[in-house]
Amino acid sequence: MTSKILFDDFQPGSLMGQHEEVFDASLSQAWRAIFSLPDSAEPHPGELSSLALALAMRAYLSVVAPRPPGNVHARQQFQMHAMPRIGETITTRVVCAHKEIRRERRYVNIQVQASGQGQRALYTGEMSLIWAA
Repeated sequence: MTSKILFDDFQPGSLMGQHEEVFDASLSQAWRAIFSLPDSAEPHPGELSSLALALAMRAYLSVVAPRPPGNVHARQQFQMHAMPRIGETITTRVVCAHKEIRRERRYVNIQVQASGQGQRALYTGEMSLIWAA
């Protein structure tokens, strides 16, 4: 078993890894099922941006693992540059942007940068976490 990632393991500015995933029709269908929307060839207005956030979280969860129990997702901020396309392979880079101790709590900021076909920028985001260990 791999040891859990600890606060001391984070190195600001370093690439922690990347995650690739195909944005396929099954993701779209699952999103539509959550909101009881019918299948359609055209994306629902909120669908692609919502799914982009889900893809960012999947990348974070796969790269920053294993995590100690008790972490708190404090906030997140995302900027959309372009929407992912059905069938497109999305590559998400996960970077430790910053870490600090404030009021005896360990804060870690993780940045995600996603690109699609031909390095087309899709979204960037930053998540602030209170790290348990």
